[in-house]
Amino acid sequence: MITVGADTLGFFLTCALRHFYRKTALPFPRDIRIILKVALLSVVAAIIQAECVQAFVDFMHWHGVSRSHGERLLLFSAGHLILYLAWSFGYFWIKAERHARQKSQHAALARTDAQKSELQLLRFQLDPHFLFNTLNGIASEIPINPAAAVQMVGELSSYLRYSLDHRSHLLTSLAVELDTTNAYLKIQVARFGDRFESSIAATPAAREFMVPSFLLQPLVENAFKHGFNHAPPPWNLQIAAEVHGEQLKIEIRNNGNLVNYEDGDGPGIGLEVIRRRLEIHYSGRHSFQIQQSQGWVVATLELEGIPCSV
Repeated sequence: MITVGADTLGFFLTCALRHFYRKTALPFPRDIRIILKVALLSVVAAIIQAECVQAFVDFMHWHGVSRSHGERLLLFSAGHLILYLAWSFGYFWIKAERHARQKSQHAALARTDAQKSELQLLRFQLDPHFLFNTLNGIASEIPINPAAAVQMVGELSSYLRYSLDHRSHLLTSLAVELDTTNAYLKIQVARFGDRFESSIAATPAAREFMVPSFLLQPLVENAFKHGFNHAPPPWNLQIAAEVHGEQLKIEIRNNGNLVNYEDGDGPGIGLEVIRRRLEIHYSGRHSFQIQQSQGWVVATLELEGIPCSV
């Protein structure tokens, strides 16, 4: 009965302490004044509990005669003081842990939102860049080949429709990405005719991989803007994709020269966008290289695992 009564009283006293502790601004007592406050409240709670227990014991005449009331009160108070101090600082420790966890979660959400906004900004940087180059190409064809210009406008319309439909998608399957790239290549076929050839080869396993949307467009666009300027027609562009274990390998090659490959648009806006997007989606899990190989400019992407969707 003494134990049940003491524990019940202790529960209500800790509820009262919690009421005072919740008003403490700091997540954990780092100030000496707060530590003294916690110690004082623990002493008060221990004395109250010890006094109530002793009053009940005296009322029931359940104690011996070997110790005085003051001695028994001191012993009970000392024992309960240790419990209240342990409970109080345990309370603040749990509160500090919860505060740190919530702060970490909020920081993670903030980083996620920031990265998502950055990815959207990087994604939107590509469309005006692509549109500007394509419209310049159409304008150059109008005087000498109106039919090709009309066909380019139609292909561009289809491409932009797809771009608008997927403007909010940060990730897509490689199959969709290759279809989008093929739509872009059709615009160039309409522009250059027999002077340009292209091929796309991807294994079924590679086509199922998820990749950042509009990942290949800047690389293909750079082939026309830079690589083909240093090679006579016919121009050739080849895209290949295959899977090795958990790694997706994409290779884009075009005949031409790597000299000044990244010049222009201050410098190489498309390539810088790709590097930053890969760093966010595949942090520590990707490789991106561009090199010259026997008359070909070869861009190689090696992507491991599933891209972070942010």
